[in-house]
Amino acid sequence: MKDSGTKGAVYKISLLGLIAMIFPTLYGIGNPQQAYYQMGYASIIYMIIGAIFFFIPYSFMVSEMGSAFKDNEGGIFTWMKHSVGEKYSMIVSMIWYAAQLLWFVSVATTTWVTISTAIFGTDTTSTWHLFGLNSSKTLAILGILLIIGLAIICGRGLKNLTFLSTVALISMIVIHIVVIGGAILVFIMAGGHFAQPMIHSVKGVFVGPNPNYSTPLEVVAFFVFIVFDYGGMEVIAGLADKVKNPHKNVPKGIIISTIIITGLMIGIVIFLGMYANWDKVLGGSGVNLANYSVYLTDNLGVKIGNALGMNAAASAALGLWLNRILSWSAAVGLAILPLRVFSPIQQLFRGVPKGVFPEKLAKENKHGVAMNAVWLQTAIVCFIVFLLGFTTSGSSSSLYNTVVLIMTVAMTVPYFFIVVTYIKFKKNKNIKKSYEFYSVKSGLFWGFIAAAVLGFANLFAIIQPALSGNISSSIWLASGPVIFGFIGWILYSRYKRKMSNSK
Repeated sequence: MKDSGTKGAVYKISLLGLIAMIFPTLYGIGNPQQAYYQMGYASIIYMIIGAIFFFIPYSFMVSEMGSAFKDNEGGIFTWMKHSVGEKYSMIVSMIWYAAQLLWFVSVATTTWVTISTAIFGTDTTSTWHLFGLNSSKTLAILGILLIIGLAIICGRGLKNLTFLSTVALISMIVIHIVVIGGAILVFIMAGGHFAQPMIHSVKGVFVGPNPNYSTPLEVVAFFVFIVFDYGGMEVIAGLADKVKNPHKNVPKGIIISTIIITGLMIGIVIFLGMYANWDKVLGGSGVNLANYSVYLTDNLGVKIGNALGMNAAASAALGLWLNRILSWSAAVGLAILPLRVFSPIQQLFRGVPKGVFPEKLAKENKHGVAMNAVWLQTAIVCFIVFLLGFTTSGSSSSLYNTVVLIMTVAMTVPYFFIVVTYIKFKKNKNIKKSYEFYSVKSGLFWGFIAAAVLGFANLFAIIQPALSGNISSSIWLASGPVIFGFIGWILYSRYKRKMSNSK
């Protein structure tokens, strides 16, 4: 949309355009499906709490900072550099980078569930064995090969694959139509009865049927998954000043997006309860944080078959084919993974002072890709995958649960530091703020609230396994942010010494 009040053709994002950009960035059907697997209907109350005390205030905070530093490269590094300091921004940027690496660790292992389901109609990875190794070690080897393959493809330039993001969006719409439409059909044919009984006690509002989240500490630890589901607004935070009438449309767009995303997540949980009884579908030992959707989709196919009058064999076959179809749709979206290999490297290099990283890492090949940095990143991811695969207990479920939990905690830790940055940003009167939603007083209030929510959620998520006797998991959860934060401190100290010597 053109802004006729400015000189030349200046394009402004409409309210609908802003909502359309926020929605796919923050939402995926896997979020409510995972919440249902972990907490059942009890996840609903935590979605509401997360929206009020994290999602909405955090979105306004990063929108303010993004618009204030719209003319600077470097994203969150620039925000932190000007609001807190260069050393702080370097350390936190490395913690953020660790989260991106651990996301790829998750991709390296859980992707094979999608591939297995697309081929066989169900998750068979627990039976995979290479060279006499157990399934956990086998998946680690396959994951390493996948990450190396992504790096090789990345080095050849991938602009021609960007259209697959549109295909992935279409795939997401199709999956929603199947899940929602199938749930309504099953619900109607069942005479309006839910497969999962509705909540009938106060305890049921806060504690779900999953025995892994039955104590208060475990419930608080679960909240980090809600934070993860709502995170990501910082990616488009710099667009606040590019929105038409930002003081009116940015808050309106964020509030509308919050209502749509939160409502859709709650709605999907309710739809899942229409056809999936938690104990019968998700209570088995083979269900884990990587394959829960396989069991949900298979059960939906069986229930649709029953509703249409099919026999048991035909209904089971429908469940397998429904899994295959939806998994192939998801697999198409995985084709854009090579495009994301270089993204965290590019974000890390932008805004960081020249000299922090060795010059060889920034050297680009003929396709404009810094392959030395890509191979270093690949080596780190492969090393972590190898350690997890060969130190986790033999089952693939243990590996999946550990990897997903580590990735989730690592991805949410940087949000705490971004909120702390906002508190400093709000106090700093020397920073010109082109867009403000909060006054200084209200901004500091919501900043401290969000920081407390994030701090407690991550702390409890890290210490909960240790209190349950699983010390190694707690060490894994804390190791990523701590190690990479320390690396950031070393890099910055080295950079300052180098600058001091050059002077």
